[in-house]
Formats: sequence, structure tokens, C-alpha cells
Amino acid sequence: MNLNGRKVVVTGGSGGIGSALIIGLSDAGAQVYNLDRNPPVSELPAQFIEVDLTNEQSVSAAMGKISDLDAIVVSAGIQLVGEDARIEDVSLETWQRTIDINLTGAFLSLKYALPKLVASGSGSAVLIGSPTAISMEGAGYSSYAASKAGMMALSRVIAADYKDKGVRSNVVVPGAMKTPLIQKIWDDHAKRDALVAGTPLGRIGNPEELVGLVNWLVSTDSSFATGASYAVDGGMTAR
Repeated sequence: MNLNGRKVVVTGGSGGIGSALIIGLSDAGAQVYNLDRNPPVSELPAQFIEVDLTNEQSVSAAMGKISDLDAIVVSAGIQLVGEDARIEDVSLETWQRTIDINLTGAFLSLKYALPKLVASGSGSAVLIGSPTAISMEGAGYSSYAASKAGMMALSRVIAADYKDKGVRSNVVVPGAMKTPLIQKIWDDHAKRDALVAGTPLGRIGNPEELVGLVNWLVSTDSSFATGASYAVDGGMTAR
């Protein structure tokens, strides 16, 4: 995939899926900006811009530092394992924190990226969804599943609202990925084994396995793809 000349923002790029996507995008020739609250723990081929994705002024200021933009990959997110639960057991604090980062953060990132994507003439938004939003995998994660379902709906709305502006919007749905986001699950052998058992390919995914699809959606080669969701989940949502 040749992404030479494409300028791409990755939110939450300092770790996990975001870092893998930054490396993949850069290797394909893209100029990448990493918008995150914290700098990466190791060097990444991206310009780091500090931002609080839950604060509108912070997001506006961060996006204002980028003159031109062809694509945004919304990968910032949290999953509060051990706090999120069935709805009657979820605290308002856990709900609000999850929604603030996962859904409001996506909204603000896209709000300030979209004028730049329109100006590019071939803009692309890629949102990282979750099987919890579309299947029974969401059991026990009320806040997280709701936030990801909202993100995925937002992508469809953008695809509809900006179809005449040259902007496309799509969702990539990873399955269980070995990332720090859900380290508590990996540390719990019973939960980890259940995730593996629920994945037809019989293993956990690696963030690098998302790179090819994300690069394609960022590129102009995917010019007829919009409003869609693409599962890279080892068959989890196909059961």
C-alpha cells in the first residue's frame, strides 16, 4: 500500500493498537500525527501532539497545529476491566469516564478533523470499534459496549452526511487483541481462556494484523468503501 503524501492523525497512538497502526501507516509512506494524553514509551514515527480528548478546547488546539489532513484513525479508548459490569452494578463514574473518552473523545476528534478531511478532497475516517457493540460479547461490559456502539453509529452518520463532500467513514472491528488495554483479562487465566475459546481461529490477535486493512481504508484505493464495518476478530462475530 502506497500512502506517500497522505497525512494521517491517529488518536491514542502512544500504545496498543494505536502504536501498531502508526508504524504501519508510516512504513507505507504516510505522515502521521499521534494525538494522545501521554507521549509514547518508545519512539514512534509520528509527530506527538499532547491532547485531552475529553476537552473541546484541547482537541481544537491540537487539530489547529495540523495544517492539512487526509485521514483520521480514531483508536483512543479505555476498557475499565473490573469496574465495568452489568448495568445495575456499574457506577455512574465508570459509565461517564468510559463514555467521555471512547465516545465523546471520538466525537470531538472527528468534529475538528472533518473540515480538514473535506478540504483534502479525499478524506477518510477510520474508527476502531468492538465486537462488544454488535454481539453478545458485550455481556458484563455495559459502559464499554455502549460507547463502542455509539462510535460505530457515528461512523455511519458521517458516511451519510459527508458523502457529497469527498469524505468516507468506516469501522474496523478487532477481536481480542493482546494490548495493555485489557491486561487484566490476560492476567486472569479463566477469562483469557474463555476469550480464546470464543474465537473460532483459537488464538488472540495481534494489533499488527489490523495494519493492512486500516492502510487500505486510509488510502484512495478504498474510494468506494464507506459506511461499513470490517471485522478482524478471528471469526468471533461470525459465530
